[in-house]
Amino acid sequence: MIYTILLFLRITCIIENIVYLELLRGGYEITIGKVDNLEVDFVCKKLNKLIYIQVSYLLASEETIEREFKPLKNISDNYPKYVIILNGVDMSHEESFI
Repeated sequence: MIYTILLFLRITCIIENIVYLELLRGGYEITIGKVDNLEVDFVCKKLNKLIYIQVSYLLASEETIEREFKPLKNISDNYPKYVIILNGVDMSHEESFI
């Protein structure tokens, strides 16, 4: 069980590093965001435009889904917001950001 949790955390860190490096390569300025007490993995700025990105290995539970989407839902601007995952594409939360 502990091995599974550690593997999950390690994979998530690797994915975050890949996303970070690709954003840097794309010319973005990258910071970590805070919304209330919640964290946004990446706040990316390029040419005065922003995008917000959360990264997760799996969206395997309602708790994880809430943790990844809640910070983005609490951002009131209209810049794009993305959750990057490895376990397929889930568009069921798309209407939450309209």
